[in-house]
Amino acid sequence: MMKTQIYLDYNATAPLRPEAAEAMRKALEKPHNASSVHAFGREGRKMIETAREHISALIKIAPAQIIFSSGATESNNTLIHHFKDQRVLYSAVEHPSVTQAIQHFAQNHDPIPVDQNGVIDLSILESLLKHQPTALVSVMAVNNETGVIQPVKEAAALAHKHGALFHCDAVQAAGRIPLDMEELGIDFLTLSSHKIGGPQGAGALAFRLCGQTPILLHGGGQEKYARPGTENVAAIAGFGAAAQVISQAPPAFTNTPSLSEPSINEPPPYKPPLKKPEELQSFLEIGLCKINNDIVIHGQAAPRVANTTSFALPGTSAETLLMALDLEGIAVSNGSACSSGTTKTSPVLRAMNVDEALAKATIRISTGWATTKEEIDAFLQIWTKVTQRLKI
Repeated sequence: MMKTQIYLDYNATAPLRPEAAEAMRKALEKPHNASSVHAFGREGRKMIETAREHISALIKIAPAQIIFSSGATESNNTLIHHFKDQRVLYSAVEHPSVTQAIQHFAQNHDPIPVDQNGVIDLSILESLLKHQPTALVSVMAVNNETGVIQPVKEAAALAHKHGALFHCDAVQAAGRIPLDMEELGIDFLTLSSHKIGGPQGAGALAFRLCGQTPILLHGGGQEKYARPGTENVAAIAGFGAAAQVISQAPPAFTNTPSLSEPSINEPPPYKPPLKKPEELQSFLEIGLCKINNDIVIHGQAAPRVANTTSFALPGTSAETLLMALDLEGIAVSNGSACSSGTTKTSPVLRAMNVDEALAKATIRISTGWATTKEEIDAFLQIWTKVTQRLKI
């Protein structure tokens, strides 16, 4: 009998949505090179422009102000490279594709500290902006490890007040909180397809009319010369289809009646697989605290997106817990997918001044469009078994 597998690692990659799979299937039926002028090429071009419209609706920006890329890492690097000879400020909890790009490209850069809940200190940001001229401020909308929501609008206003442009990595925010580039004051915004249920291999860099168009690659006229290279029509089409789904019904995945408390020692009764993400999160976190009353939930006192719970169990090892859960068919992670599998302390938790032993006992659960209450209940029962076996 095949072991039940439960996927709770959406912040790494969300399962492909049926709508995205269908859009990709259609795109792959024919040789759609969107740069060609024949009928096949024109069909491919239409698919790309339709996707651009769906993504523009998601972030409230004109379609012409969106450039497709291979993913958020490329988009972030493209942007940071554009400001390589100028001063850049960035939150201390940014994704590695931002922090490492800044450390590699930027000649002058400083991190913006965060408090113990992982929220940037706006007063220090303003002090840094007053200290010397700054070209770019980069603050993510939602942290990929903790789910903490940053004060993007306030940070953007401070950046503009002091003559800087503002970049927001919104990879983990899309579909979870509203995104309106104009209202929030975001000059540059990056997205990733596979985080919202689209395919891997597609991302976007969107920009307001700030007079600057970052370019990293050269060699063709695609994307108005801003990102040359033959477009990945199928991936972009899937990206657009996923964006259309979440832009029509953000930020909840679906609706459900109120959820009861978890049944730790009994098989869960059948209920329809419908839910609101905040109800699933509450159900999960209440259950964890009932099983282990010393559980520490990172960023618990800060605004968080409802799909992400980063927690630590004192006296344990994340590596041991991950292996034990994997053997039980549960897929979770210990933080960023870009650094999972390493023994180094998470830079995000270090910036939050989390004790190193606690940081190394941290795992992350992230849910999404296909997660059910039954899966969370099953996880809690397995978690009980695993922690009892380890004699916690």
